[in-house]
Amino acid sequence: MHIAEGVLSVPVLVTGAAVTLAGLTVGIKRVGPEDIPKVALLTAAFFVASLVHIPIGPSNAHLVLNGLLGIILGWEAFPAIFIALLLQAVLFQFGGLTTLGVNTANMAVPGVALGILAKRFMSLKRPALSATVAGVFSGLSVLGAGFLVALSLWFSGDSFSVVSKIIFSAHLPIAFVEALLTGMVVRFLLRVRPEILGCSVNFAGHSLDGKTNLICLVFITLFLFLPAVSHAHRVNVFAWFNGEKVVGKAYYSNGRPAEHAKIEIIGTRTGSRLSCITDEKGGFSFKPPGKDTYRLILHAGQGHRATTLVNVKIDEQTKNQDNSHNKGKGLSKLQGNGGFSSVEGVSKDTSSCKDIEKAVDKVLKVRLQPVYKAIEDMAISQSRVKVKDVVSGLGYIIGIMGIWAYMSSRRKP
Repeated sequence: MHIAEGVLSVPVLVTGAAVTLAGLTVGIKRVGPEDIPKVALLTAAFFVASLVHIPIGPSNAHLVLNGLLGIILGWEAFPAIFIALLLQAVLFQFGGLTTLGVNTANMAVPGVALGILAKRFMSLKRPALSATVAGVFSGLSVLGAGFLVALSLWFSGDSFSVVSKIIFSAHLPIAFVEALLTGMVVRFLLRVRPEILGCSVNFAGHSLDGKTNLICLVFITLFLFLPAVSHAHRVNVFAWFNGEKVVGKAYYSNGRPAEHAKIEIIGTRTGSRLSCITDEKGGFSFKPPGKDTYRLILHAGQGHRATTLVNVKIDEQTKNQDNSHNKGKGLSKLQGNGGFSSVEGVSKDTSSCKDIEKAVDKVLKVRLQPVYKAIEDMAISQSRVKVKDVVSGLGYIIGIMGIWAYMSSRRKP
């Protein structure tokens, strides 16, 4: 759900920024000094949740938690989601700075709207029903965020039907997982700290039964063993010119190949346009029409996009040799009719040089393949999200919230 730079149109970017600015204005005003630790904790949870994925069959998806934030924080979810997305864009290039407003609005609007509605059920004396309602609304928040992403892409020119099918098929399982997780969290809070949910009925007298404790333990254990580094947002493309073709690979930030993704190829000087599709391993290749600097634009779907430049230099000396070789063949025919006798010798020398160059080029291509592979592996490893980056993000969140708490305490003694 992190739409990359250069995908959305200007009206969509302006609209998303305006909605986010309005949400931030209301949300920041509602955050009191006593609420800052709670906002900080949920901001960190949202920040980390987008960096892990859960395997679902042959695919996987990541948690969103916008519904849980909307239920617990209400309007305060806007600044929490904004800060987390800002740090993800700066540290990991998930999404972008120009699309920060749209991405924040897409996740926060359904979370806040459905979270406020779910809070109306938090005063029920039956915590199981309250948890069920919260879980359902949380799952709908995930689907609502996916729907807004599809709308953003549609208003920017992408096919709505194709994008919406991809988004809903990918997020139906994760919506179910988030509904289950949110329901368990809400039921737990209703038992121990109902005031966090703004609940007027105290259920602290009730204790969790053994079955509920076992379910919670199993669920937490699964989340500790299943997650890995997410690939769901940032995509990369790496390419080079090997003398004949442009060869490259498209991959996500955990190294998984971007399968069957479209590569748009544009000549920056000539304006020539080509396209190709990546294979199952994310690889692709094409023969450039001539000397130029080509811009390769990877479209991986759902707003995921990456760009790289490849400088193609055609060997002009080889072209000249080819032309002189062809002319030499034509002139050598005149030699038998009393023509230029020296042309045949020149043609032979040129042909010998060309054969030697071809042999050398062939050997170099074979020998340089491991070098290209090593550079490709290095590029993939450098693009992966590292633990120190995640820890740095959490440190930034603590620092931002600490400054916010300090400023709030000075305004309100």
